[in-house]
Amino acid sequence: MSQSSTVFSLRIVAVVLIVTLAWDALDPGAGPSPLFVLASYFLLGFVCAAAFPGQVWLGVTIAVAAALTFEILQSLVPFRDVREIELIGKWLSVSGGVILELVLVFVRDVRERGR
Repeated sequence: MSQSSTVFSLRIVAVVLIVTLAWDALDPGAGPSPLFVLASYFLLGFVCAAAFPGQVWLGVTIAVAAALTFEILQSLVPFRDVREIELIGKWLSVSGGVILELVLVFVRDVRERGR
């Protein structure tokens, strides 16, 4: 699989994750476990960072903006509210996913230089 098709696939996965997380954020009856939600945002950060090689800040911006926007939009949904701790948790989860991707890229680059 070429790098361009991998990047395209990662961008599709990022869009699917964003739509899924938006659906969850805007559904008044949704009640997934907090651990599942945080893991989903971690995955979003990881995938968005990986989907924009050479432009990681674009992926980071998309992931963080999505996490913050979804939490804020919850204030418009009946029976849902915005909690600062959830906002911080989602931001930290996205950041953790981004950091993992950056560490993996760094390790890969170090290995390639060593060859």
